[in-house]
Amino acid sequence: MLAILFALMAAATDTPPPPPATPVPTATAPGFSRPASIGAPHSCPETQYPVSALQTGTEGQTIMKFTITSDGHVTDISVRTSSGNADLDAAATTCARDWLYRPALQDGAPVAMSWMAEVRWRIGVEEPYSALASAAKSCLRADSVGWDEMKTAPFRPVARVHFANGAMTDVTVVGSSGDSDLDSRTLACYRGLPPELMANIPDGDQLLVIMKPNE
Repeated sequence: MLAILFALMAAATDTPPPPPATPVPTATAPGFSRPASIGAPHSCPETQYPVSALQTGTEGQTIMKFTITSDGHVTDISVRTSSGNADLDAAATTCARDWLYRPALQDGAPVAMSWMAEVRWRIGVEEPYSALASAAKSCLRADSVGWDEMKTAPFRPVARVHFANGAMTDVTVVGSSGDSDLDSRTLACYRGLPPELMANIPDGDQLLVIMKPNE
């Protein structure tokens, strides 16, 4: 019986490129340097986790193939290995379009290169949201009607919560459980969370999902 707050859901790890269809510089060629992501390691924002996948508790990983252009942008994105979920794959593709790289160099000149990256979609609790997750779980479990509804609901209720200045300022159901009464009870639990739990929450939107009792 676990209630999970969606925190960090996706991280991308660069992997070596596959053999190219046409000759291009290789990572072992003299005077060649590999591409590298610009800034922090590439990731997908939490808000890009598909609501449909959160409703069903679906996780997975998508391996994408794409081209890093000579100016460091990503083009020609395709799914090389599917996560098994079309929505996760589509979200990974959308996310990758915004990535930037320091391009590969051949003798000091930027060149285009094929590349691959893996996006891992995971539902989990990460600080500073663990206390919120525990409190939301306790609230719904204490509501015998709501907890019974949770056991039989076709989907997990997904909410989008907005935090500002150390407070919860808005919460809405963005993915229905399939039971309107359970959705209302879930919202009431989020809205009734103790204000002191919000003190260290960063400003912005967060997706929250309570998993099924046996998960």
